Amino acid sequence: MPGAYPEDLIMGPLATGTADTSALPAGSVAQSRRTRRAPAQFQDLLPEPPVPAPVPPPRLPAVYLMVTNPLETALNSFGLFRKYLFHPSHDPDSFVNPTDLSNLTTNTPLPPPSTGEMNRDPPWPFSNMSVWRLMHWMSTGSASKSEGEVDRLVSSVLNAPDFCAGDLHNFNAHRENSRLDAANKSTHLEDGFQATAITIKVPTGEPDNRSAPRTFSIPGLRYRKLLNVIKAAFQEPLSHQFHLTPFSLMHRSPITNEEQRVYGELYNSDEFIEEHKRVQNRSPPPPDNPMCKLEKVIAALMFWSDSTHLANFGTAKLWPIYLFFGNLSKYIRSRPSSGACNHLAYIPSVRVLSI
Repeated sequence: MPGAYPEDLIMGPLATGTADTSALPAGSVAQSRRTRRAPAQFQDLLPEPPVPAPVPPPRLPAVYLMVTNPLETALNSFGLFRKYLFHPSHDPDSFVNPTDLSNLTTNTPLPPPSTGEMNRDPPWPFSNMSVWRLMHWMSTGSASKSEGEVDRLVSSVLNAPDFCAGDLHNFNAHRENSRLDAANKSTHLEDGFQATAITIKVPTGEPDNRSAPRTFSIPGLRYRKLLNVIKAAFQEPLSHQFHLTPFSLMHRSPITNEEQRVYGELYNSDEFIEEHKRVQNRSPPPPDNPMCKLEKVIAALMFWSDSTHLANFGTAKLWPIYLFFGNLSKYIRSRPSSGACNHLAYIPSVRVLSI
């Protein structure tokens, strides 16, 4: 091309990166096929938003329906009343005997006879000798025989259709109690108990823990499974006294009409109420019965352990672990005759021998 420089022939087609060397005049030198780019300082970078967070899979929020059925009882003569969050299905206090609220005896011994009455012969002043002997037995001896106990003796024993006075010939209470103890020792105390050995670690007593503690196997631990004890306790007659629905015990002043919280039992504490509410609203049904509609209650377990002597003489002793239920009133639970104590385990005694 007349008037054209060699650079014009080369730079023009190579700018697009598609130069054809066959069209160049003879003697021309072709450059490498490389795309030319602007320097970095001349490049214009467009703004970019931050990387968005990954979108989680769709998930429904957990919703708990807190359903309560409040109930407030009437005031008693002391201004006490109860506040329930849930209607109780059973109220053991509605069957409380007035004698269970006081330890005062109702035994009224016969007044001493006057001078004019000393010459009266039995059965005066009663209708017959049977009544006279029964009342004489109640008024003498131990002072723990109340009128209620005598009525129970007559209705439950003497008037029973299968009671026969001839069966009590040569009766001895100590002998019959010994027979009962022997039967309980062979059956009741062994019922449900299992024997196992436990492993304990005893430090050697050397300074700086230079040697590991010694391991000993202690045989003779007798125990019952905790679930079996709970099942047995809820099947006993005493379970009718269990409080299954907690409540807040309140006092209302007759003067200021102000309400005040009263504490006295485990089943009217804040912890028991909150746990009962949580169980009612969030506990799942049993896996073997998803449609279960049975009432959900709390078994409040109270443990105790102390060495117990078995006899007034000698060194025979046991170290039992007791289990009490906080669903039971402390006034019933603390009575030795109530049968509220459940034996859970017996710790074996360890004899230390010097080496």
